[in-house]
Amino acid sequence: MRRRTTSCAIALLLVLGEAIPLPAHAQPAAAGPIAKPSGPQKPLAQSLSRAAKIDFDGGKLLASDGDFAGALIKFDRAYEESSDYRVLWNVAYCEKNLRHYARTIATLNRYLAEGEGRLGAKDRKDAQEIVQTLEPFTTKMTFLVEDGAQIFVDNNLVGTSPLPSGVVLDIGERHVRVVKEGFKPFEKTLPVGGVASVAMEVKLEKDTREGRLIVNAPANALLTLDEKPIGTGKADLRIEAGGHQLRASAPGMRVYQTEVVIQDKETRSVDLMLEKEGAADKPKIRVIVGCAGPEPRGPDDGLVVYLDGPETLAPTNVKKVWSEADQRNIVEYVEYPANAGSHVLRARIPDCTSLETNVSVDPASGASVTGALRTDTPLLLDGPEGAPGFWRAGLDLWVVSPGRFQFSSMPEAYQAGVASTGVSLGGGIVTRWFGLFARTAFGAGSATRATTATNFALPESTGVTTYATTLRPSFRVPLNVVALDLGLSTGFYEMNISHVYSGALQGSGGVWAGVDVQPTCDWGGSVSIDYSAITNSSPVLTLQAGVFFEPNSRCRRERSTRFGLFAGRSEDAPKPAEAR
Repeated sequence: MRRRTTSCAIALLLVLGEAIPLPAHAQPAAAGPIAKPSGPQKPLAQSLSRAAKIDFDGGKLLASDGDFAGALIKFDRAYEESSDYRVLWNVAYCEKNLRHYARTIATLNRYLAEGEGRLGAKDRKDAQEIVQTLEPFTTKMTFLVEDGAQIFVDNNLVGTSPLPSGVVLDIGERHVRVVKEGFKPFEKTLPVGGVASVAMEVKLEKDTREGRLIVNAPANALLTLDEKPIGTGKADLRIEAGGHQLRASAPGMRVYQTEVVIQDKETRSVDLMLEKEGAADKPKIRVIVGCAGPEPRGPDDGLVVYLDGPETLAPTNVKKVWSEADQRNIVEYVEYPANAGSHVLRARIPDCTSLETNVSVDPASGASVTGALRTDTPLLLDGPEGAPGFWRAGLDLWVVSPGRFQFSSMPEAYQAGVASTGVSLGGGIVTRWFGLFARTAFGAGSATRATTATNFALPESTGVTTYATTLRPSFRVPLNVVALDLGLSTGFYEMNISHVYSGALQGSGGVWAGVDVQPTCDWGGSVSIDYSAITNSSPVLTLQAGVFFEPNSRCRRERSTRFGLFAGRSEDAPKPAEAR
């Protein structure tokens, strides 16, 4: 009996693999893989809506032509529009021909469930036998993974853990991907088959955004981070990215506490110096000093303050505030203890030139020092050209001077001191030492006949139009507001000579040199000369002069900054927004 059942199922599979899915629900007498309706149900052709029937008929047509993937899309849409369980037989038929055995089984089980009470005995038996015959070609896999993880097999979402039951997979090589917010994605390609069911354990690793913090403090200083001890004197550890409270304490010394902000994959080094407890009674110097801009810097950014010589001051308070514009904490001010009276204060920040100023510390209100240090970049390498804004767009006057020229298909040569005058539109990428520019240009002019070697009736004077597209890499020499450019050029030229020559696109290559002048942060002017050889013609000399727009926020920030150190009373110190 078992052998007979299997033989029948195999025969049905052959039908599934070879028959064309005719609309048996609409024509009950037709044979094939489509289930026959039972009882008083309307034929499928009558029960489907107009849109569903169009998709259903389209699926039949595609399946009969062997396009089972396209037919599957049509049958799926017909089912979505009609919710008629009988369409699922056609869906299973296409899945089988695409060798999606697990999906075929799932679709047939759905067909049986939705057709409960309406399917005939033979229809139900046919579907059950096909399911039994296909099961050896699938494996039921149970995923052991924490709750809330999305599970994908071959880039198809099969569910979110915990799954109520295992996932039926086709045998063969399957790609499994498991994702969950806050964890690293798990991916694995594994062979499936040979057993009826198998379990797969997935261990997800937390996706921790972290950086490295190095702390150097006096040898006897107890260090804590977010109220947890991290060592004595020195600490080198990896911590989660974000803001953390760093605290250092030692016997007889004033407790030092500050916020340290660590970016993902950043290494930050913090050097701490502790003051004796008596320093708490001293008046404070409030320091609000930036580097190459108005934004105040703190000890974490390398700020070091000297008072009356080489001795460095240890800060007693680093005040930070949240900046909505920058979406991070910025320094509001740093306070240092000092004895009342007159002092010489010097501020140093890496990459900037240190400065000093006289400061008078009031016994009650202390003092303040504000300002900014200039960058230590050499003057000629600073400014808009030494620190360019990266991208540029420009509009230029464009002049073409080919001299005497004769393309290979021209019977006579023509002469033009200036053949074409027009405009050039371009843009580019600009760094301190290198640039890459692209240009598209058009010009119009005239030329005169230079030779009479033939009897062709050619005009003595005629109009000339020229088109060009050029790519120009360059080496730059920045000199503050001026930059010298020297590089190669490559591109295409097209020159049309009225009544003489209808130009074809010609390749070009040559050298060019130019000068940029940028007195403002965003606008400048440029002049360049390009000498290029053109295929099938004499060389061409072009002149280009115009203006360009190159937004440079760093330049604007530096030029709006009041550089120098300015001493005053503590209560007169500006707020962060004023300092910036």
